[in-house]
Amino acid sequence: MKIAQIEAIPVRAPMRAGEVYWGNQSWGRNKPALNSAPGLPTTDDRTAYPYFWRSRAAYSESVDTTIVKITTDTGLVGWGEAKSPVAPSVTATIIRDLIAGLLIGQDPTDPVLQWERLYGAMRIRGHHTGFWMEAISGIDIALWDLSSKALNIPLCQLLGGRFRKRVKIYASGIPGVRADAPTESWDQLRVKAEDVRQRGFRAVKMGIGLGVAGDLRSVAIVRETLGPDFTIFTDAAAMYNLPDAIELARGLSRLRVGWLEAPLAPEELDNYARLARAIDLPIASDLVFNRWQMRDLLNAGALDVLQPDVCRAGGITESKRIAQLADVFGKAATPHVSIGSAIHFAASVHLAASLPNQSVMEFWYGANPLGNAIIRMPFRVEDGYFWVPEGAGLGIEIDETAMRQYAV
Repeated sequence: MKIAQIEAIPVRAPMRAGEVYWGNQSWGRNKPALNSAPGLPTTDDRTAYPYFWRSRAAYSESVDTTIVKITTDTGLVGWGEAKSPVAPSVTATIIRDLIAGLLIGQDPTDPVLQWERLYGAMRIRGHHTGFWMEAISGIDIALWDLSSKALNIPLCQLLGGRFRKRVKIYASGIPGVRADAPTESWDQLRVKAEDVRQRGFRAVKMGIGLGVAGDLRSVAIVRETLGPDFTIFTDAAAMYNLPDAIELARGLSRLRVGWLEAPLAPEELDNYARLARAIDLPIASDLVFNRWQMRDLLNAGALDVLQPDVCRAGGITESKRIAQLADVFGKAATPHVSIGSAIHFAASVHLAASLPNQSVMEFWYGANPLGNAIIRMPFRVEDGYFWVPEGAGLGIEIDETAMRQYAV
């Protein structure tokens, strides 16, 4: 069996009228310019230092990603996804113009071998993260889907075994409110928190990084609304310097937060280690892109929970390596999911099911136009758990008509 065709399909699906993706609400600019809106104001460009790192993520107004379809000479099809929350055509071009030529005619049931070939192809140019790794991720997921379909077994079984049939999840996410926001913003925060509980979730992640005072007040209000037994995680999106991160983390500890995610810029390895020594709150990070970066962070004692994103951190192959490395250090691992299509969710939950050191997985609970809407059988999400799809491969059947209507 050989790879006969590789398609890269950039898609852009509009959000439901009136809705903004939570990451965009917290840190992006593509949202209503209202004083009562949560998160960073649209006019704040994050150029000032000190106080904040010069960091502000770019998000699209729509749900953008790049879908990968690999077809073999026997007609077997594998699906993957490359993380593309902005500029999906860039990722698609990389796959079409470079990766396809390297893989056509190769054996699709050698995903680790093909990963090494692709990574090595651009190592000399320093492409160890960003669009290149995202493109590799989409290919890698499709090859694992193909490989497990060829054996007629679920992906998690091929990855080493189904440690669990369902994966505990947290709702992602509630955008925090800055300290100078009007009263109505704090009222809306309480409503959003209660909505999470009404949907059956037992854990939630908040988007913070808006200033220590606003962050702590935001978390305190959600804690008051949801009660002492509800699990709350926080994501600061690399917004802080070390002194403010220490102050924030100590306040979050008093509010019994589960972890502080990405408090510092990913380049700040030494400061992550200093932060870990200064606080008693677990530090998590989704800004993890390869196992070598993880080796350095773990050796420095800088992280407690590693969150590789299968659509960004080199696919299933590299994400599993990262999780295994975390296990050697006695640390937890869990897929970062957030915005993406049903392929992203399916690949993540299969990976999570196969990890002995899995903790609790992210789950974007918003109205996703590329979620259940593009698969024949909807995901089973109940009482704060995501059931691993049954069947061979990813366990999902893509509705190509539904998906391709959003092709760019």
